[in-house]
Amino acid sequence: MPDDLDSAASNLSEQTKKLQIALHYTLGDEDKAKKMVNGSYLDLFIIKGKFSSSSVYGGFLVFLNIAHLRIVSSYVLVSRSFEVSDIKTSQDWRNFERQLVEISKQNGYDEAMTSKMKDGVAKALTIQEVTKFARLIEQDDGIATNHSFQKLITDVTGFQNVKLSVDYEKSSSITMELCSLTSTKISAVTESAKEKIQEVEIKVEKLEDPLEGKEVKLILNGSLVLSPVKGKGISELVAGDRIMISIIDKSSKAADVLKAFNAFRDDGSAKPIAGRIVSIKRADYYTLFAIVAKGIYIKIVEEENNIKIAMDPAYYNVSPTEEDDTKKNRVLIFILAGVFFILVAIILFFVFSL
Repeated sequence: MPDDLDSAASNLSEQTKKLQIALHYTLGDEDKAKKMVNGSYLDLFIIKGKFSSSSVYGGFLVFLNIAHLRIVSSYVLVSRSFEVSDIKTSQDWRNFERQLVEISKQNGYDEAMTSKMKDGVAKALTIQEVTKFARLIEQDDGIATNHSFQKLITDVTGFQNVKLSVDYEKSSSITMELCSLTSTKISAVTESAKEKIQEVEIKVEKLEDPLEGKEVKLILNGSLVLSPVKGKGISELVAGDRIMISIIDKSSKAADVLKAFNAFRDDGSAKPIAGRIVSIKRADYYTLFAIVAKGIYIKIVEEENNIKIAMDPAYYNVSPTEEDDTKKNRVLIFILAGVFFILVAIILFFVFSL
């Protein structure tokens, strides 16, 4: 458990850091920031390009913010080294950037031309040009994007017969901030952003630690046992209810627990065991924790809403499975049918004997 807590604390710290970054780049928009953290909001087009003209080679990386139509950061390299021409723009932007940086360190770069080109690109990428590039990339028009960048590089540098290769991919400001070697990093967070982060931290801490203060030796994954006729609706379950649980964990520790409960059938499959709910959280889905023995808990995630759960028959006078009910009903039907046929036979005997 200490290792689990350390891991949870580390994860919480990492999530907080990502939220801090997201709030900065979304200008304090908490909804967009949360979506960016979970990966459902990508706010950047990352443009990777290389070019050559005569004996000059160059490469560039542009981080284009889609929402605000502005260049967040850019990196430019102009060099005499032909190694730049070997870089593939189709690869992941992080590898592309790393190769550009390595070339600049090992083989140097033309400082004057690099500076001139970087300034020229920054001035040329007006809001009108950025809007045009964003539209072309959004439409995935690679040919038009290449043509437009070729014209821009030619105008900025004055190079003739420019050969150009451009690729692009979608990403987020969080990824840029954490992974980019060249982008300018944020230096501080606003007080309002800090307050929002603090609120989120508190909420996460309460939701993600349902076993706080309890002695926890082992947590296994499980699922609910259904009982469509005699079960209790999942929305009616509360802490303290005793339910039937299937352990779905395939670890050796799970097998040891099942052996301790003598919960293996002859064919080797696992039988349900009883557990007491200690925590139940309702959101887009249900998350339950149930204790089955001292220090041993089962975590259950259930997405269905309209289901009935089998309760512990030792406490609720219900059958643990519908299979038992079906067998009993079948036997009762056979008995009643036998009695009916005997009565009919007796009546017919008296009728025909008269």
